[in-house]
Amino acid sequence: MPLPGRGKGGRVEAGEVLLRVFPEADSDPEELAEWAGQLRDELLEADADTVTPLEGQEAPDGAKGLGALAGQLVAQVATLDGLRSVVAAVCAWVSRTGRAVEVSIDGDVIKVARPSVEQQEQIIDAWLARHAPAR
Repeated sequence: MPLPGRGKGGRVEAGEVLLRVFPEADSDPEELAEWAGQLRDELLEADADTVTPLEGQEAPDGAKGLGALAGQLVAQVATLDGLRSVVAAVCAWVSRTGRAVEVSIDGDVIKVARPSVEQQEQIIDAWLARHAPAR
């Protein structure tokens, strides 16, 4: 069954998952891009079809210049299982690096940080359930 408001076969609409690595207070755009590059490599090893840096002519609302796009990625996933694999890879990366990552589909956002494993699993399960096929 398709995801609610999505295409057939349990696909995420257009397959896009937006990811944003949160900067630390002293991070510069180059360092943030480097962190995002590390995350990109891990997502490609997971079930993401493609992962590319977010590019654009205009920065998002409230951003200060194009440096704000550093650390942002667009991943393409074809199925809910692919989405689960991507989120699991983000969680593992966050656990190892101590960084925080925002994951978004169609404006539905989850921030993956370093709460306890149990808290993180509950948060992620609830978020993934919102993108599961209707029964």
